[in-house]
Amino acid sequence: NSLGYHPWPLGSLGSGCGGGSMGSDGPPRKKQKAEPAPVDDDGGLGGLYDFLPPPDPEKDEKAKVAAAANHKTRPKLPPEDRSRAIFLDVDGVLLASGAVDTIVVDGVALPAKNRVQEGDFSAQALGSLRSIVQQTGAIIVLSSEWRRTEELRSSISAVLKSQEIPTFKDWTPIFQPRPEIQKANVIYAWCERRAREIGKWLKDHPEVTAWVALDDLDFEWADSIRQAGTPWMKIRSVHTNDKTCLTEEDATQAVRILVNPPPEPQVIRKKSSLVSSDSGSGGLFVSTEDTGPDRLR
Repeated sequence: NSLGYHPWPLGSLGSGCGGGSMGSDGPPRKKQKAEPAPVDDDGGLGGLYDFLPPPDPEKDEKAKVAAAANHKTRPKLPPEDRSRAIFLDVDGVLLASGAVDTIVVDGVALPAKNRVQEGDFSAQALGSLRSIVQQTGAIIVLSSEWRRTEELRSSISAVLKSQEIPTFKDWTPIFQPRPEIQKANVIYAWCERRAREIGKWLKDHPEVTAWVALDDLDFEWADSIRQAGTPWMKIRSVHTNDKTCLTEEDATQAVRILVNPPPEPQVIRKKSSLVSSDSGSGGLFVSTEDTGPDRLR
């Protein structure tokens, strides 16, 4: 062409050097962001965690060992031995006196709430109870007043399971106190009633040949006014402190009673009657058809 005109091929407009947009209908290309300049190492100053001490592998390893020691695996429990039984009271044995509010129902002190928290119980006492089971395989029978309601039974069962302690297999029957003792001394009547309840359970379960009662009641009281047919309790019981509950020493004593049951005391036939003293002394005349040795009275 003499005018120097050179037609461009269709579609070539706007594709020239530098990505010019002359004649282009498309969106403009985005400019690439510049890469941030590398930050010089400040020697660890000014960082978010710079206040922490540098790693100490030796110290970390010691911490792991200490943590493992604090979370020891509990010893495995032996097979259940149904010839051995633990008669378990709760208040004063697993639960310190005054740890929860109580109310009196039919002359018996019970927790004011139907459910008690695990944290209310003595961790040491629960550990001591588990130690007895671990060393003997004995079953647990609830003799506490906690056996009176399903809610309280469920509470103590949940606490035992949380500590990997087998829950109780049964509970003792509920008897009424003997009126003549109740009139003279309420605590003696309570203790004597519990002895009879344990005795009835034992009669119904002749397969049990070794047993121990864990209780904050002193069963010497029950022995001093026992009826013929009621078991001697003091020699097969562990009397706990109602504030410190079941201790390691108590557990050792309980294991000894279960593994080597003490012989029944020699009895001396004796006839007498129990009445409350109205002469002003306020005492009790002991009533037994058979009487144990003086050391038990």
